[in-house]
Amino acid sequence: MIFRRRAEPAASEQPERAAGYGLLASAVVALAPLVAGWPWWLTAALGLLFGWRFLMLRRGWPAPGGLLRVVLMVLLVALVWRQYGTIFGRDAGSGLLALMLALKFLELRRLRDYMIAVFLIYFLILVGFLYSQAPWLVLYLLAVFVATTATLVRLAVPGLRGRRATRLALVLLVQALPLMLAMHLLFPRLPGPLWGLPQDAYTGLTGLSEEMQPGSINELSQSDEIAFRAEFPGARPRPAELYWRALVLTRTDGRRWTRAPESVVQLRRAADSTALLYTLTLEPSNKPWLPALELPARVPAGARLRTSFVLEAPQPVRTRMLIEMSADTRHRLPDPDPGERAATLALPAVSARVAALARELHAGRSDAETARAALGHFREQDFYYTLTPPLLGDDPVDEFLFESRRGFCEHYAAAFVTLMRAAGIPARIVTGYQGGEYNPNGRYFIVRQSDAHAWAEVWLAGRGWTRADPTAAIAPERIEYGAEALRRLLAGGTRPGQLPAEGVRQALALGWLEGVQRQARLAFDAVQNGWQRWVLGYDLRRQRELLAAIGLGGLNAARLLGVLALIVALLFGAYLMVTRQRAPRLDPVQRAYRKFGRRLARVGLARAPHEGARDYAERSAAARPDLAAELRAISAEYLQLRYREHGDAQAFVRRVAGFRPRRRGVSRRRPGPPENSRR
Repeated sequence: MIFRRRAEPAASEQPERAAGYGLLASAVVALAPLVAGWPWWLTAALGLLFGWRFLMLRRGWPAPGGLLRVVLMVLLVALVWRQYGTIFGRDAGSGLLALMLALKFLELRRLRDYMIAVFLIYFLILVGFLYSQAPWLVLYLLAVFVATTATLVRLAVPGLRGRRATRLALVLLVQALPLMLAMHLLFPRLPGPLWGLPQDAYTGLTGLSEEMQPGSINELSQSDEIAFRAEFPGARPRPAELYWRALVLTRTDGRRWTRAPESVVQLRRAADSTALLYTLTLEPSNKPWLPALELPARVPAGARLRTSFVLEAPQPVRTRMLIEMSADTRHRLPDPDPGERAATLALPAVSARVAALARELHAGRSDAETARAALGHFREQDFYYTLTPPLLGDDPVDEFLFESRRGFCEHYAAAFVTLMRAAGIPARIVTGYQGGEYNPNGRYFIVRQSDAHAWAEVWLAGRGWTRADPTAAIAPERIEYGAEALRRLLAGGTRPGQLPAEGVRQALALGWLEGVQRQARLAFDAVQNGWQRWVLGYDLRRQRELLAAIGLGGLNAARLLGVLALIVALLFGAYLMVTRQRAPRLDPVQRAYRKFGRRLARVGLARAPHEGARDYAERSAAARPDLAAELRAISAEYLQLRYREHGDAQAFVRRVAGFRPRRRGVSRRRPGPPENSRR
């Protein structure tokens, strides 16, 4: 049957309806952070199934039969397979798990079913961390954990009110925090992770591509995702000096620029004492490039240095990385060998107009003067810097130089390098990031994907490879104030390069509300950066730094485990001391009556746990008639003082102190001498 009413379990096995509502609410809020990444049909299916369960609780709808549940399961598995091409991986696996949980809700009847659903929700809470480990999500999922644990408590203790169950769940969480903290800080860190994320966990990551064509960097400029953070222990450089070198593009077909094969080289010079030291906290990008200030004076452990002085990791960056770096701003790149020189002069056929402009710029000038003349051409002619350049055809350089004259940084860099090569000057494109937003709360720069930039390098005799940034000629505000400032100028209708410095500062001045919003955003980012460093990025190196700071730097892993075991034992001991059952504080009357009971127990008249004072006295009097009068008098006086609250408490205490019963056959008098001794 599709719908049927099955025999209900015994009343002792049926959880309360309130616990059913709580479990349903916990499932919904646990899945809320995951919904944004799922297709619409999966969210709709979950809504229908959870709504069905709600009506089963609310209106007593019958549970679906086994056949219908099997059909629904097969259909949902098929839909997941059709959507993702698999049932494994982060997205497919989490979606399928959520659907199976929703189906499980349709057959909840016994306590065992509810317990299974609770632990599935716990697992879904862990799944949420596969998508993000932001502090706000951690707080949210902790709240979900408390709500789910409160439901578990109500399942274990029927009749417990929701507020009391939530309070108990919070107490359990708070009690676990010291142990969690000790395990996080002191458990020996391994050099690598114990497990890795599925491959589809990295599909949404953004970063610089290894090729450039019109519009490729412009796509990154629309993203506010953080690429990395840079912290300088000493004096920080100006934003205009922050050119973060990532890739060097040499080959071109006239439209697309790509990398040339490069070998791995060794850094043969020692780091200068004047090198600029800084620390990069690199966000996952699924790319191997390691942006570095020009020029890197140190190769981080595990990284590789290419011929063009770009750094890359051996594997794509899929986890947050903390890298100690240094830059030597005075060092210059080595001269190109014949093969590299030929590659940086290679150029496909260019239009007659481009060739004529290159000859005009180079006529009677040295190579350095030609480069300056090309930059002046961009600055003096009717060129515009825009974030929404027009589409270009098959010859983008010709169309840009002579027709549209509107473009982004990659348009200017590609046109400049093409002109230099057409004039016989070796040139190439460098892509990376430029600038960054300074955060005074943490004293570091925030470099976003929107700070992605392309510039040029030309080889000049006696000077080597020299940076030439056409964007600085046409839109100096982009270099001096950053990409975000340029976007604000363009949104306000201001043409880059037209205002004096004071006018630019006035145009970029923030209002009161905007200033408060910016400060709040930077403060939140500082909190997030600290969270990433000391929680998510707490690795072997940071653990060693912490142990050295507290005087435990010489401990190996085995001894560290011993210290951790001792701390755990102390925590458990403290927990037992705090939570142990303490004897209730008794007033003098209660203490005296307990002494009365102990003395009777010594003569074989122990009080039963269920026995009241009067019944105890009567039973004891029947067993010991010789003590009956005193037993009844003491018990009656105790009841008067205990329940009617009148009488002389001190007299009662003295009377009990004088009550000293003896076992049968034992005389109360002291033994005297034998009769014959008196004669």
